[in-house]
Amino acid sequence: MIISNARIVLENEIINGYIEFDDKKITAIKKGKAPQSNYDAQGCYLLPAFIDSHTHGGYGFDFNMLINNQHQQEMLNYLSHINQEGVGSILMTTVTCSDGDLNAIAANYKNIKKADIKNVIKGWYIEGPYISIAKKGAHNAKLIRPIDLKQTKRLCQMLPDVTKVLAVAPEFKNNLRKYKLVNEKFFLATGHSDANYREANQSFDLGAKRIVHLYNALPNFDRRHPTIINAIFNRRDLKCELICDKEHIAPEVILNTYNILGADQLMVISDSLLTKGLQDGSYHIWGNDVDKRGALDYLHGTNQIAGGNVPYNKQIENFGKITKCSMCDILKISSLNAAKSINQAKKIGNLIKGAESNFVLLDEHYRLKATFIGGRKI
Repeated sequence: MIISNARIVLENEIINGYIEFDDKKITAIKKGKAPQSNYDAQGCYLLPAFIDSHTHGGYGFDFNMLINNQHQQEMLNYLSHINQEGVGSILMTTVTCSDGDLNAIAANYKNIKKADIKNVIKGWYIEGPYISIAKKGAHNAKLIRPIDLKQTKRLCQMLPDVTKVLAVAPEFKNNLRKYKLVNEKFFLATGHSDANYREANQSFDLGAKRIVHLYNALPNFDRRHPTIINAIFNRRDLKCELICDKEHIAPEVILNTYNILGADQLMVISDSLLTKGLQDGSYHIWGNDVDKRGALDYLHGTNQIAGGNVPYNKQIENFGKITKCSMCDILKISSLNAAKSINQAKKIGNLIKGAESNFVLLDEHYRLKATFIGGRKI
């Protein structure tokens, strides 16, 4: 297969040319006119398919459902919908739950991957229970607890070869002391945290190189009493998740963040919930009654944000229009940085020979024009 007449977006340059691939991998990337073509990109920008590295689900499905194998069809429906959003890879993200549920999901992972025939799920993001009650958001406070080394060891024994991201609040009940003991088996993320400047930097130095949805469920920047946000702004070795629905974070703050941290440190996430794609109304999620109102979910009867519902491609479009960034920066914030954060940039998030044959075509206004998954246009 060949996509011709494309502006091919690489990490640091854009070339005019064509890409050759089969149903699994890229076989060649070349400049100039293609000798033949299966699809004319008509000058659109060709990028790797998006990576949504923090998503709880959508379209009636939630990853916390996967304590058994009874929700496989709902999962496949969800994966099909996000392919339509240009997403080729995700980290399945669960929220705070019991050890029994964590173990059940781990035991079911083999069945999950067997059903995932397009290989969309690239790992498991465990967002809780080792977070802060003070910054719990929509998580169940009764199930939040400090790092349990026996439990983390059990998960690693059950899933030794699976990519696992673990969210932790360093300041909560001596979690920081356990970072070294879990860092080798998990990609650590700092978030849902009330950490001060010192605690945050300690967590980063001990291996937590990812920030859970920057600004959300974190303290504010403080000019006199530095917080985790102040610490983040002084680092150049982090990857920060950013929700770009224009509701979780104001457009002006998205622009501030891009100007302060740059594209190399940002990765757009959806943080989508079961309600994405469903009608406005009341739903029951994670033991909470939640009201879906437009782009956001709120804890019932409050203005406490529980999650978002904006399709991933629209969030990328929002980021581009707000920042007026280059397509090389779009590549970074939509796929490459997420792939680097889990050491998978040779397989996904990158247009190189041997990488997966998952692509998107964008126009000059950052709008999604076509998606290819497994070498086929969908």
